[in-house]
Amino acid sequence: MNQSLDDAPAAHHWTGKALSWTDQIADPIMTAWAMYRSSQHWLIAGKPHRAVERAGAAMVHDTKVPSPVRAALRVQHAHALAAVGDNREAMQLLDDAHRWAADRGPGKPEGEHGSYCTSGYIEVHRRTCLRLGQRPDEAIAVLDAALPSIPSLHRQDFTSALLSKAAAHVAADQPDQAAATARIALPVARRAGSRRILHELAQIGSAVDEHRHLADVRAFLDDLVETP
Repeated sequence: MNQSLDDAPAAHHWTGKALSWTDQIADPIMTAWAMYRSSQHWLIAGKPHRAVERAGAAMVHDTKVPSPVRAALRVQHAHALAAVGDNREAMQLLDDAHRWAADRGPGKPEGEHGSYCTSGYIEVHRRTCLRLGQRPDEAIAVLDAALPSIPSLHRQDFTSALLSKAAAHVAADQPDQAAATARIALPVARRAGSRRILHELAQIGSAVDEHRHLADVRAFLDDLVETP
């Protein structure tokens, strides 16, 4: 919750608490999950090498956790590796993650750890890795294919995917498409109450501001300054 509220110090604090407590109870699922979250926080803090260390430590518990968690651990490890420039291994991990995706097995694991880690979610993170590898056109194509497969229940994942697509359009020098995509994400992010995503949408606004003569850009910037 603190991560969504864009309060990084509080998120680090509570993840640290979780890691301490999971050591005490020797629960491999909770230990892997706390390490996974810690890796996410190090990435957000701009410390990708620490994120790689945490993601690798989480993978030690790989065979002791449910399938969706195995998928999620691989996705996070891939993201961290891409952030330090190891794109080949990142892509291999994402390919492997599909074996364990939440929508690959029988039943619906809603509410369980990693239940959101569907095939679509994995491909959204492939886009992130492609962007980090300076391949924005491929990133856009991946997201166009992945967006329809993200369950509507997972609103924050959907808005994150739209945000990623907008950022890819910025990197590809397509400000009008970036703004149009970000404008779709804005009201969903406001309803979800994710300050982190709203902050990143504001950064998209800053990136396209010089193109406000374009109708889509102007419409997005106008929506951005409105009181939700």
